[in-house]
Amino acid sequence: MQLIPSLDLLQGRLVRLRHGDPTQATFYDLDPEDWIGSLVEAGARRIHLVDLDGAFGRPRQGRFTTFPARFPGIRFQVGGGLRDRAAIEETLALGFDAVVGTLAVEQPSALRGLPAGRIVVALDLQGDRIVTRGWQASSECASTDVFEALLTLGFDRALVTDVSRDGTLLGPGVGAAAWVAREGFQVQASGGVKELADLAPLSGIPGVVGAISGKALMEGFIPLNDARTRAALEGAS
Repeated sequence: MQLIPSLDLLQGRLVRLRHGDPTQATFYDLDPEDWIGSLVEAGARRIHLVDLDGAFGRPRQGRFTTFPARFPGIRFQVGGGLRDRAAIEETLALGFDAVVGTLAVEQPSALRGLPAGRIVVALDLQGDRIVTRGWQASSECASTDVFEALLTLGFDRALVTDVSRDGTLLGPGVGAAAWVAREGFQVQASGGVKELADLAPLSGIPGVVGAISGKALMEGFIPLNDARTRAALEGAS
């Protein structure tokens, strides 16, 4: 299983939200490019980017566009505001994998024909309900119906966020990750990771292939100068 650093950007600045709430934002005095450089040096192989402006319905940020060229050894995935096929195709053309939430949940058929290996569907869970539109709305579709539609189309890579744990450092949403993995997805678990020990219960779940961490890395709870961190970032543990 791989530890995947997450960078959330709001108006070009690194930020973490608690429970996805923009009124509970913590901004970090870190330059995004410098922080990516530190992560790469520490062994990162995949990095998750979130355009919070796009997620909340504002114009998407252009700052991301140079990252694949600047860091050619890194596989980037980016989400936030990818709510139509044109936006997804543009993201793929720039060299990113696309993380698609609202569109994947509300209109799975819109993804038909896109390269499944470069699409990560974002399944953001509050209990047994999927939330969309920057976590501001609850899907009217049953979660299992959404899962079935996506898997039928061949999209089996999922980023699963337990919204109740996002930005809290209270430990990962093991139950949410396990549930989606049992349905047949390859899961990246997001929300609540505080320390390397939090990866252990996730690594034992068949189908869970990664864990997302933003705040714990930025605030030093997971130290970059630790051989165990390097192994996790490289996907060796």
